[in-house]
Amino acid sequence: MAWVFIKGNKIYIIIVDRKIEKKTWNSKRILLIGGITVFVALVGWVVFTTSGKSKLDVDPERLTISEIKKGPFQEFIPINGVVMPITTIYLDASDGGRVEQKFVEDGAMLKKGDPILRLSNTDLELSLASQETSVYGQQTQMQISHNNALSATVSKLQIMADVESTYREAERVYNLDKDLYKQKAIGLQEWKTAQNNYEYNLNKRKLEQQILKQDTAIVRQQDQQAKEQIAQMKSALEMMRKKGK
Repeated sequence: MAWVFIKGNKIYIIIVDRKIEKKTWNSKRILLIGGITVFVALVGWVVFTTSGKSKLDVDPERLTISEIKKGPFQEFIPINGVVMPITTIYLDASDGGRVEQKFVEDGAMLKKGDPILRLSNTDLELSLASQETSVYGQQTQMQISHNNALSATVSKLQIMADVESTYREAERVYNLDKDLYKQKAIGLQEWKTAQNNYEYNLNKRKLEQQILKQDTAIVRQQDQQAKEQIAQMKSALEMMRKKGK
């Protein structure tokens, strides 16, 4: 507040000031205190909720209240369910059949090569019997053919022996008559007869030797083919036996 007055030729101004009281609760302080209060309350709530004293609302109808009794302790709780294997391996039989014998039960531990089932297959057994009969029949036929070939070879050897004997005689007569003809002891006709007989038996001997050689080669070839055929049939028979086990 100010007063103004004039005295003489002077002007006087009087200023009167008053003490302004400082406000204790201003808006900044109120906001600061409020923020600290909220922070402390939040921290207290977090500590309270994580201190283990939690609360759970449960429907009373879902509770089972029983009397405490002394009894046997069960280490497991029976639960009905379906157990599924981690790995499933399907075993397929190369040929179907009827189960004759079961060697292992469900859940048994097996290793490679252990038998599981024994199956019987009537069609396979019939095929196996037929194959065995064919093999045995082929072996018998081969033996018969071999014996016949031996007989034929023996006959050819006998013929060859006769031819060889006749040739030797014709050769002897030829050489003898040749010398006699040179000495003029026999005539030309007799010498020519001995010569023709010798040449005939010589050619016949060569022919029989060739026939015998070819016959021996054919017999060997037939024996080899028969052996290979029987070996194949035996191999097929063995495979069928393994399938039938």
